[in-house]
Amino acid sequence: MKRKLTLPAFALALVVGFSGCDLQVDNPNEPDRVRALAGPDDVETLIASSYIKVWEIGHYWTNANFAFNHMSSRHTATWGNMGMNDLGREPREPLPNSPSYGSSYIFEGNWGDAYGGISGASDGIRAIDEGLEIGDGGERNARARAFAVASQAMLSCLLALWYDQAFIVDETTDLSGELETADYNAVFAYAMNKLDEAESAVRAASFTLPDTWINGNAWDNNQLADYLVSWKARCAANMPRTDADAAGANWSQIIANAQNGMRDLVVIGEDRSSGTPWWSGIKIFMQENNTWHRMHMDWVGMADQSGEYQDWLSTPTEQRTARRLTFGDDKRFPAANENGLLSEIVSPTVASTGPRSRYNATIIFRPERGTYRQSHYGDARFEHYTLSCSRCEFGTMESMTSQEMDAYVAEGHYRMGNFAGAAEVVNKTRMEAGLPPAPSNPTDAVPSNGAGECTPRKRYDVQGRCGNLRDAMWWEHFENVFNVFGGLEHWHGRRNNLLPAGTALQLPMPAADLEVLQRDIYTFGGGEASSAGNPIPPSVVPGSLDSALERAAYALERLQRSLAAARGEANADLVVR
Repeated sequence: MKRKLTLPAFALALVVGFSGCDLQVDNPNEPDRVRALAGPDDVETLIASSYIKVWEIGHYWTNANFAFNHMSSRHTATWGNMGMNDLGREPREPLPNSPSYGSSYIFEGNWGDAYGGISGASDGIRAIDEGLEIGDGGERNARARAFAVASQAMLSCLLALWYDQAFIVDETTDLSGELETADYNAVFAYAMNKLDEAESAVRAASFTLPDTWINGNAWDNNQLADYLVSWKARCAANMPRTDADAAGANWSQIIANAQNGMRDLVVIGEDRSSGTPWWSGIKIFMQENNTWHRMHMDWVGMADQSGEYQDWLSTPTEQRTARRLTFGDDKRFPAANENGLLSEIVSPTVASTGPRSRYNATIIFRPERGTYRQSHYGDARFEHYTLSCSRCEFGTMESMTSQEMDAYVAEGHYRMGNFAGAAEVVNKTRMEAGLPPAPSNPTDAVPSNGAGECTPRKRYDVQGRCGNLRDAMWWEHFENVFNVFGGLEHWHGRRNNLLPAGTALQLPMPAADLEVLQRDIYTFGGGEASSAGNPIPPSVVPGSLDSALERAAYALERLQRSLAAARGEANADLVVR
């Protein structure tokens, strides 16, 4: 579905650089576009910085990352920060898409970052196409232009992953007249075509990236192209909103891209006091056991062997409290309930080198906000950032992993009926964790040990039944993508019908933009449009979500204070509330 909008001139004036037309609107705070793009080095820097918006969307906390991970029931917290309290309540409520909402950056952050990066990349391409030469005789033009197209492609994919609909814009877009909006399927198709275009442009050139463009990675052109191939897998695998949608994805192509791309990306984090953008809020805050994070009982309960999780499920939601669990053979969980006891170090990824989880005797979350969100267990794999100094983010930070890519391969095999192929992939990390191989017969339960213990048990299942191959695949996927890149847990849950009933499947366009465009404000979740259905077994396999998603109006560019300034202020004063 597409609709045409004639945007008000003052709204267009806030979109930096998308058009060269004279809008007859003076804004003393806007830099002079001609002056800003006059120098070749300035244009190259503008293009290089467009990728930083991909990093910010995937790693900062000033967007939807925290709330949507909570909504996936992988992470839990009761704090008002980042919308976790509001969006994590059960029963689920409609998303509070309002310009007056205190955490409106949940809706605006990814939107503004995506269009900010696309704008910079588009301006850079336009300058090159108009004859600007970067380097002697334009020797760096091909690198700059190809990198800009790559950023446009990744950011367009992220718009399609997060939002129900968006504007498709690039250096060719004329904003002086009517502008079309497209639903997420059309934005996705555009993004995949753009990824193809970017890969071709990158492979056709010969260059080395400065190691500051993707911090710490002085890639040659083929390495960058391989990274884009992996983005094709990530984009296509995570796009479906329901299990029924996912059944129609091109899984053979997803498998090929996941196997043939760059399977590990590690970025070098730096001290934020220097003003660097290369830090990861999800790796420092969304794993901190003493303040911001615990494992949701719906997640950790799948590994429980004591029956406490099933008793917790059988208790009315408002009466549920944290339970002490036992974990059988899975070495990724503490062997006993002793305060601070860590799990073993099992199958670490390139940058995740520590134990996977720990037991915490204390309960840190406010009971009046829902004891059902309390938990004794937390992830520990990124604690080296927390423990090295106060809120540090030095060193290696993963943003894409082989385990993430393998998860797409396993799911692709399963959905295509190659159950033996799926089991082979799933069993790699299962066996490293001390678990027996999952069966290749999709109807068989995972093996139990001599004590009758099995991992995982079915999610939300009061009977405590042992899971099958698909449950094991889901379990390993959730386990291995935690805090790798913002949104992965939620996207995995939605396409497999694993989200709690009423959970919003996507973000609406930000309310501030809708108001500027004089459109009705709309939202999702809470049992209304674009809400998850009931995932409780037996419907959890294969699923029962209603795949019809209601469409609504569109907008362009957020209207809010500079995110950079907001981040700078917030990072200095971030306290729980």
